[in-house]
Amino acid sequence: MVDSQILERFIILERKLKSLASSYAALKVEFDETKIENETLRQNLFDSQKENQELQKNLNQQIKNFKKSDKFTKIAVNNLKSTGNTADLKEKLDEYILEIEKCINQLSN
Repeated sequence: MVDSQILERFIILERKLKSLASSYAALKVEFDETKIENETLRQNLFDSQKENQELQKNLNQQIKNFKKSDKFTKIAVNNLKSTGNTADLKEKLDEYILEIEKCINQLSN
């Protein structure tokens, strides 16, 4: 092999090495950014799961309160039936319906 051929191959090899080094550096930067993004997403997931648990507890509490309210409604209706006044019964039922609608709106928000 002639010196010029060796020099030419060396130059080609040097270019390839520089290209590989440049690609490696770019991939390393991308990898580091991906690691940071991954950690951020993990933290967001953790926060969302925690918030979901709190909302679930809230929902369970509101369901319990609603069941208690339902029992009170039955008691009130029974008391109103014993008095025999249908106008009062209708008024109370309207109040309960409005209250239930408020509860449904709160649950859906």
